[in-house]
Amino acid sequence: MNSNCVLLYGNDSYAIKNNLEKILETSEINAEDTEYYDYEEEGMETALQSAMTLPFLVDKKAVVLKNCSFLTEQKNITTEESEALRNYCGFINPTALFVMTVGTDKLDYKKNIVKHLTKNIDFKQFNTKNDTDTIYKYVRDEVEKNGLSIESLALTQFVNRIGNDSEMLENELAKLITYSLGKKKITSDMVYDIVTKDLDDNIFELVNAIIEKDIKKTMEIYNDLKSLKIDPIWMLTVITGKFQEILYTKELLNLKYKNEDIMKYFNASRGRVYYMMQNARNIDDDLLVRLLEQTEELDFKIKSGQIDKDLGIELFLLGME
Repeated sequence: MNSNCVLLYGNDSYAIKNNLEKILETSEINAEDTEYYDYEEEGMETALQSAMTLPFLVDKKAVVLKNCSFLTEQKNITTEESEALRNYCGFINPTALFVMTVGTDKLDYKKNIVKHLTKNIDFKQFNTKNDTDTIYKYVRDEVEKNGLSIESLALTQFVNRIGNDSEMLENELAKLITYSLGKKKITSDMVYDIVTKDLDDNIFELVNAIIEKDIKKTMEIYNDLKSLKIDPIWMLTVITGKFQEILYTKELLNLKYKNEDIMKYFNASRGRVYYMMQNARNIDDDLLVRLLEQTEELDFKIKSGQIDKDLGIELFLLGME
């Protein structure tokens, strides 16, 4: 077992981050002697080369490779990357701690590389076990510790925005409490003013659900966005933009553009381009054109007063517009 190679995975990013910090502390590796790489952005080679390079003025350094999606169903590893990783993990490098992380609740054990790593290196899973009731109680307790109370609706809205992301829960709750000090009660308006949510991720998921014709998921995401007071017209504009992005990606693929070319064209990261290409390959041309025509027509109807914006977008999402 190679203890100088470690895999940390799970859907609890906060726990993974804390455990990584503990591993570095136990290994007596300082922050300035730790290098971070993103597999989705840079691939495998650069991180492995760094791990094999001797550290400067210290006995040991750490190399952290984040977003190792090749360990999931999301993405396949190339033969060259797999062989290089196997070879590196096959010997114990005394001058480097090599850590891989990936945010997934399960690894793809059908893959040989996953089977090999979980048999030959240290690995730990960090999946959140928080149910909604536990989160509600935790928030109430933390609020009360600071001499505050929170309205029932505000509490529900806060939990809905945060979900099960432990790191976001800690960060946003601390911001909300700090903002509320000097007041007696946390209200819905205060939650709206302070607590953030990654809207781009939500819109991306919404577009995927529309493409997959998953009406239930589509409406769940839409209602979540509505609860955040997101303007339907803004939402429609962003959805249209995502469809156009997929259309352009389709055209670039037809012109035999490669991954790196598309990255330059959109000035986008490797990870983002990967999903753009996946969507472009999975959606039928006629369906994509039809969706674009529907969003453009709906935008005109809303702006010309022919239909209410909330009703219009809901009918579109339900496939009735």
